[in-house]
Amino acid sequence: MSRLPLLIAGTLLVLAGAFWNNSGIESAFGRDIGSLAWGPTLFRVLLVLHGVVLIALTRLQSKRVSRPTTRNTAAWWTLSAITLVALALRLWKLNTGLWFDEVTALVDFVRPSAGIIFTSFPNQNQHMLFSLLAHAAVGVFGEHAWSLRLPAVLFGVGSIWALFLLGRRVLGAREALFACALMAVSYHHIWFSQNARGYTGLLFFSILAVWLWLEALERRSTGWSIAFAASIALGIWAHLTMVFVVAGIGVVYLAGLLRRDSLERSAGWGPWLGFALGGTLALQFHALALPEFLRTALHEVSLPSEWTNPLWVVTESLRSLHVGLLGSGVLICGAAFMLFGWLRLMLRDARAVAIMTVPAVLGGAMMMASSHNLWPRFFFFSMGFALLIVIGGVMESAMVLRARPSWALAACGVIVLVSALTVPRVFSLPKQDFIGARDYAERLRTPENAIVAIGLAGVAYEKYYAPQWAIAKSGEELETLRQRYPDLALVYTLPIELKAFHPDVWRVVEERFETVATFPGTLGGGEVFVCRQRSNVALRKQ
Repeated sequence: MSRLPLLIAGTLLVLAGAFWNNSGIESAFGRDIGSLAWGPTLFRVLLVLHGVVLIALTRLQSKRVSRPTTRNTAAWWTLSAITLVALALRLWKLNTGLWFDEVTALVDFVRPSAGIIFTSFPNQNQHMLFSLLAHAAVGVFGEHAWSLRLPAVLFGVGSIWALFLLGRRVLGAREALFACALMAVSYHHIWFSQNARGYTGLLFFSILAVWLWLEALERRSTGWSIAFAASIALGIWAHLTMVFVVAGIGVVYLAGLLRRDSLERSAGWGPWLGFALGGTLALQFHALALPEFLRTALHEVSLPSEWTNPLWVVTESLRSLHVGLLGSGVLICGAAFMLFGWLRLMLRDARAVAIMTVPAVLGGAMMMASSHNLWPRFFFFSMGFALLIVIGGVMESAMVLRARPSWALAACGVIVLVSALTVPRVFSLPKQDFIGARDYAERLRTPENAIVAIGLAGVAYEKYYAPQWAIAKSGEELETLRQRYPDLALVYTLPIELKAFHPDVWRVVEERFETVATFPGTLGGGEVFVCRQRSNVALRKQ
């Protein structure tokens, strides 16, 4: 790359950091003067730092270690075909109704201006990179469910290509293609690719970062280290759980240094540049919103509930598949292949397998230690790694058993086929059927009565689906509405959340209301319930 663009860009960053005052930054992003606290100062310091880094890069000569590459045209054509199938599956029924997290993301973090999005982090529902991309998509195509979800679709499809790059390096092109095919027809991957959140962006950058890290270690090139830095910074910008991937890579790297492994020792200062630059870039992206994050989002709490139970993560992930007896057997075999593959691959490339394993362990341990909700989506960044280990386990098993290669390929094909059988489940229902519940409740309502929404359903209806409805935020408010309207209809969802965060409201629901209709969705436990008041006669009989 020419040094002149780096020199110009670095100089501009230094000048911006030196002469762009705090009030000017706040005004440029549409914020009141002083509202961002010390964020603009940090932002300016980092601008100068990154400008100096760019200027310094023009003076550095990077050692380059080339690695022979072979062209496999058939593999790339196959990957392209898999990509087209994956894209078609993720565009199908993309315009179905939004679920709770998507509603709050749209209203709170996509509709505001880009300047407000870039400088706001009031709660952990903010996935800043996704919010900015979705804001752009909605601005171009109009506000629709499909346009809101479009960045997630593109990241989801892109993660298949990233998986091929990593899988080809760790296992080989053939095994990588099977892993890509498995991801393309994965129920969970399609679900998240149609979810207007930052999780597929997190997955894409997690896989890409691991591949870039392994390449940077081997090639000992400044360029690869900078690319690694960019991937981890963008990954953290997509979702904060990317820090577990970075921490996992760091732990494995330090372990290699302590063991005096030749690859880590010969890598020089490149890895340290990657970690340092990635960290400061991530800080740059969040600098203006960091005061608010530390003040509010960092202190969110998870009350004891099923969501904090580690077993719930496993059972909920399996429940959503609905694969039947045959599928359950294949899943058990897949788990066995995964364990065996992990053990065998550790013998072949312990560094790569450890990097793909440690982040999930660190993330799970941290969340359990802090009693945080253990939602399956918080481990989504490990999906690509898990698929590679499963396919690798099948291939390694065939080698140990001295089976014909065709048998191993057939076994991989069966796993892909069983995964494909779960795909119709993705499209059978909306994620949460707020629309169906709303329309049903409206048909129940008479002129002299009302409809009330509570808990998270109250937020969704108040902000998006039915702002005209009554909202009860406490048991006392619900009792007042119940006494005012003799045939009050009530709508709620996610009873786990209601029991934990609104026990007074839940007590009134249990005692005074009965469910008359349930509207299921593909979100685990996300059914939307429509209730009516129990009659006085029924109450006297209790």
